[in-house]
Amino acid sequence: MTYRSNFNNPLVLWTAFGGRGTLLPPKPILQWQKKYYNDFGYSRHQSENRISVHNNGQAQICVYHARTPYMSYFNHGTKRWTVVSVPWWSHGVPEILWAGDGVFLAKITGFGNIIASFNGITWHNGGYCLNAQNEMLTGAYDMNRNSGVVGWWFVRSPLYYSFDSLTERTEWTLVGADGFSVPVFNSLTAHKGLFVGVVDNRRKIAAASTASPGTWNTTIDQDEQSSNYAFVRSVHKKLFVRRYRSVSFTSHQIHLCVLNDSATEVTETNLSFVGSLDDNRAPNPENIIWMEQWGRYLLFTESRIYLSADGLEWESWEQTGFTTASDHAFRGAIYVPGDGFYITVNGGYVYFASY
Repeated sequence: MTYRSNFNNPLVLWTAFGGRGTLLPPKPILQWQKKYYNDFGYSRHQSENRISVHNNGQAQICVYHARTPYMSYFNHGTKRWTVVSVPWWSHGVPEILWAGDGVFLAKITGFGNIIASFNGITWHNGGYCLNAQNEMLTGAYDMNRNSGVVGWWFVRSPLYYSFDSLTERTEWTLVGADGFSVPVFNSLTAHKGLFVGVVDNRRKIAAASTASPGTWNTTIDQDEQSSNYAFVRSVHKKLFVRRYRSVSFTSHQIHLCVLNDSATEVTETNLSFVGSLDDNRAPNPENIIWMEQWGRYLLFTESRIYLSADGLEWESWEQTGFTTASDHAFRGAIYVPGDGFYITVNGGYVYFASY
């Protein structure tokens, strides 16, 4: 991945971080360690070992992707991960569809229910999707308008929305059953009064007002370079997306990009990578967080942490002991205040560094 190296000196660090009296070390090398399901309070269920961490801005959870009725949340009083009973997960494996704006939206694999939580401890049956088919893939929520959407991988039931309370089991409204008025989405996010999504062919981006989630418009259309998009995500007032183009049968030119607030324009950042889409060195918006103490965005990749003030210009430092197997990659990052950084790895563990 490309980056600029002339950032690594104390004077530049002082200036870039605002000269506000806190001089960050020129090479903040953290001590990374692997954590497994048992480190979060879970007992092994059959052969399952996959875990993932999520932060909705108010609460942090670690999900054990097994059919077992528990959830682990970070208890800020005891500074420990604590397991609580969540009977919903005895019916099927939990998967988080959305974490943000103080809300978690989850599914029970194999069911059409939306399970919601605000604190990671109490989980509500927040509604159901009647006549949905195939698989529920993604979701988003706008707390300001109490507006939520979930996307399904089926052209006749692509999207459901609701303005009802997430603590009540109500029927969510289907839109797009005609098979063309609303696309199937690979990923969704909420950003400044909009729902924004990457459509199923990965060549387009569409958006809808969170006040009228049944009406969608294409904001980024297919271009002459056959650009593809993935992992659209809103992080602290910025809208990030991955854009990639094929350069060979097995290789792609991958860029981290920023969308404007209306999702109508794409700007490439200074981070790019040529190689496999699954290469952990490629920038992935799933692995971006906002670090309030530093006033900076952080991006985690294989052996590196990148920092940025504006989401466009990034600088990096190498991290030792922060590597994955060739078939593994980072799939989500969070920071737990007063505890440290957690990075989901799709190989059955989480990387942790105290900070």
